[in-house]
Amino acid sequence: MLRLSRLSRLSRLSRLSRLSRNIAALVCAASTVLGTSACGTSISVVTNGLAQGPTIAIGVAADQPGLGFLHGGEYSGLDISVAQYVANTLGFAKKQIVFKQVLPSTRVSSLEDGTVDMVVDAFAADDVQDGEVELAGPYLTVHAALLVRSDSAGTITGTDDLAGRTVCVAKGGIPSYSVRNLAEDVTVSERDTYPQCETALMIGQADAIAADDAIAAGLASNRGGGYLKVVGETFGERSYAIAVKSGQSTLAKQIDAALQSMMDDGSWKQAIDKMKQSIGYVPDMSLNPPAITLSAASEG
Repeated sequence: MLRLSRLSRLSRLSRLSRLSRNIAALVCAASTVLGTSACGTSISVVTNGLAQGPTIAIGVAADQPGLGFLHGGEYSGLDISVAQYVANTLGFAKKQIVFKQVLPSTRVSSLEDGTVDMVVDAFAADDVQDGEVELAGPYLTVHAALLVRSDSAGTITGTDDLAGRTVCVAKGGIPSYSVRNLAEDVTVSERDTYPQCETALMIGQADAIAADDAIAAGLASNRGGGYLKVVGETFGERSYAIAVKSGQSTLAKQIDAALQSMMDDGSWKQAIDKMKQSIGYVPDMSLNPPAITLSAASEG
């Protein structure tokens, strides 16, 4: 009886020890995301889906088919897949991930005021001012493209045909000055969202939309019926990053580690294949998957 009692106590102590280690890993992951602790300087990846308590709020787009799209109460797209993988690697189960819609104009403020813990929203690294946020990644490199009505595809075949025409851009997308440099006498109409640009295009207030090729492909696919068409050669390059609040360099490094894992274990390729099936978009594989460089660059 004494021997059984001793074994029982040892078994309980072993279970308590494992529980303590799991709780410590969870607290470290959660406090790093929430900005309450640095948890040391090394980059650690905790057991997937370990967390049971806290949640993580991730800012995403809801109007970019193939990237971040809300339909029927469910989010889908590459950005969503990337966000879920990263959050899971940080220790958050699927039920603990809370997606919140952000606009390009609210991305940074949503991080600053704590509305979201990170932003995964086709956020081009070039759009960020020094010290504004911490960046991780990139996870996708895209080109710019032109989207037109199909009945205009014969007269607008590329950037050379933009002279004297109106081109719509969305805030946080292709910069207005870049479009003005494409041809003479181009009028740039800036809207808050891509759906607003799409509406302007369909009713004749704009002759074309300048957007990242992934976004343009998604808009054309979602409209359906062959009404919209991507025309001409792509131009320029932009790389999508994950943004966290300024000062959270440790979290940015952990996200980098998660993104590298996603690329190494085949999950990134699966997400790209899923995007192809959804909207027919294939990224330039000479540039993808991109090298993970941003958090290291920010330490500069």
